[in-house]
Amino acid sequence: MFLVMSENYVQSSYTGNIYKVMDKYLLQISPWKDGEDRRIYEYDDDNMHVITYQNACMIVNKQFNETDEEWEHKGKRYRARAIVDKNIDEHTAMLTMLPSHYIKETKQILKTLPNGNSVTFSDDHGNEFKMVKYKGKIVYCLIINEFLPKVAIHDTFGKFCQWANIKNIKPIFNETDKKYM
Repeated sequence: MFLVMSENYVQSSYTGNIYKVMDKYLLQISPWKDGEDRRIYEYDDDNMHVITYQNACMIVNKQFNETDEEWEHKGKRYRARAIVDKNIDEHTAMLTMLPSHYIKETKQILKTLPNGNSVTFSDDHGNEFKMVKYKGKIVYCLIINEFLPKVAIHDTFGKFCQWANIKNIKPIFNETDKKYM
């Protein structure tokens, strides 16, 4: 069966998973296993209930925060541990102590802060990023000020993607080399 609705997000009553309604399938946005096909073509309409975008985001953030993520890449094992009952100040301090990554191609990082103020952040030597996990993806975050609750999320090429709450960012640990990324 296929859902036709004005809202783009549904939640399964059985699993609690959140899905985005696409044209011909549902796309799972709740945590998934590495390599798993996230598209659902057949489902029970009675099992799904419509939720708002805001509720979908809150639920998915909570699900990813409570999930330990493990994967292997080029023979090395990595882990991003669940964020459970962490003090936000301790979490932020931990993130600021992660090793820095520099992306030289990025010249202007910020254009507008969430409060509407404009800022240009440039550096000819590259900009300091932290490699982290956010909603199941490896990204870079730029911590502008450790007291600012939002961080700028950039893809692995240094392109700005979105703003995210710092409490939803997970540090990546390389278990093979026993060090943070």
